This record gives sequence, structure tokens and C-alpha cells, in this order.
Amino acid sequence: MIFPPDLIEEQISNVDQAWRLLNDKLPAFKKLYNVWEAWYKKIVTTKKIQSVIIDAVVISYARMAKRNGSLSLNPRSYHSEHHLDDLLYRLMALSHFETSEEIPDYGWSLLSLFMCCHDLRQSEENNNRDLIGNNERASFQEVIRIIDTVDKKKMIRQEHKELLKLMIHGSTFGKGEDNMGNIYKGNLVKYLLKDVAYFENIDKELAYIACDIDTANVSADLKDYAQSSINVYNEMQNISRVEISAQAFFGELQEQYFFDLQMFNSQLGKLAFSKHKERNAAKVREVSETIKLLDKNLSNEEVVDLYLKNINS
Repeated sequence: MIFPPDLIEEQISNVDQAWRLLNDKLPAFKKLYNVWEAWYKKIVTTKKIQSVIIDAVVISYARMAKRNGSLSLNPRSYHSEHHLDDLLYRLMALSHFETSEEIPDYGWSLLSLFMCCHDLRQSEENNNRDLIGNNERASFQEVIRIIDTVDKKKMIRQEHKELLKLMIHGSTFGKGEDNMGNIYKGNLVKYLLKDVAYFENIDKELAYIACDIDTANVSADLKDYAQSSINVYNEMQNISRVEISAQAFFGELQEQYFFDLQMFNSQLGKLAFSKHKERNAAKVREVSETIKLLDKNLSNEEVVDLYLKNINS
């Protein structure tokens, strides 16, 4: 299935347009950019690839802000540029662990790009028969067009584009079954790797790292975790054709996400995030059980207030 460019791609078709938008409408981006750029240039020293990745990250960030974030006419509560901020900071934090030295330069480059591009599209209909989400398909197709724009000297090799594809398609998350009866829980990387033999072990690890960072909100401070879950709920509520029960979301579904679906599959992800998730587990379980026992007549707003009160107590 082909997902063609939309109006946002036309408005932000190159890095100069991206910078003009960000400098004019989102000057706060420069603080994050300066931190990430200094980190990236220190960890990846090849100037030609630096230029390609930096330009692709800037274009992706600008499009995310304009299409889904604070510069959008219909901003999303969760899938905005603020989500990208969190992911880039988590990525940089990973590089301080000793075992991160095993990650090759192309790994840091692809991971940086993944953080800013894998959620570019969020409004595609999921009418496909297999398990890969159409948002993820469309996001990958868009980032390939970005790479074609900025990578005139073909610095990003084809096998690395295939790895980026595994990262993005594999970030499809949830609990599902395809028309052949194949079932997955969490992210799709393991499922996709069943039929692919050409990825090296380090590349499989990189795909797992990408998805681990994407769902590492479970390891954040409880206050931040609670806010991220509320942002997800509000976004789902805003785009859903039917009302979503806050009691179901913050009770059963929150418990399912935290304990059943989300898990860290990379060695580096486990090292960086698992202990913090374990620290949060008892409180998340307690609050989920409390929410499930609430009066069914409470409004969604009342449930959200009680969720926040309980998780911060």
C-alpha cells in the first residue's frame, strides 16, 4: 500500500523550510536540538553522515510539530513533538551505560532518526490484513522520502534502510491477530524477525532498543508516567468515534499495558529501564485495582481525577 505525501510534506519539503518554521514558531526546539546535536556529533564523528541525519531529524521534528503537535490545528495529546523530546533524552541517557559501547555509529544514527520519524503519521485507517499498522507503514514511507531529499550522496546504505524499516514497522504495538491466526503481544519485532534471516544480532538488538525506548514511560517517575497515560487517554478520546471509559482505560487496560504487553527486549533496555519499571509496579497495580472497583456511575473526569490522586499519594 502506498501512502502519498500530504500537505504537511509539501509545506516542509526541505531542511530550510523546517528551520524557518521551528525558529519562527517553536524556538524552544533549539534547546533540545543543541543538547542532542552536541551529543550526536561526539558519538558519531563522520561529518557526511552527521549532516544527513541532522537534517532528517530536523525535518521530521518540524513535520511532527506541524502535523500532530503544538503547531497543528488539531494537536494530539501524546503523539506530539513532546513525545520526541522524551525519546531523544532517553536515547542519550542510554549512551552512558557501559554496554552501549557495543552500538556501532550507524546504530546511533538510525536510533536518533527513529525517535523523530516513527510516529510521523497517526491518522491512517488500519484496514490491512496483517499486523503492521498503517501509521507505521506510512511513517516509514515518509522518512524514506525525507532521506531521498537530504541524502544526495547515498550515505545511508540500503541495509540500514531495511533496519530502519524493521524498527518502525516493529514499533506497531498492542495485542493482535492477523488473518493467518498469528498472534502478538507488545511490539512486532519478534514477530517480524520470524520470517527474516539477514539481520545480524546487533541489528536485531538495535530494533529492540528502538521499541524499548518508545515504551519506556513505564520506567519514568510515577508522576510523569501518570501524565503520559492521561495524554494517551485524551488522544484516544479525541479521535475515537465513541466515548472511551476512563474506568476501563485506567483500570483493566492500564494494568494490561504495564504488566502484560509492555516488556523490555533489548539487553541495553533492560539494563537502563527494568529496575525503574519494577519500582513502579506495585503502585501501578494498586491504583489499577482501585480504579476497577470505583462506582460505575462516576464520570470520566472524576475517574481521571481519582487516578491522579491515587497515583500521587
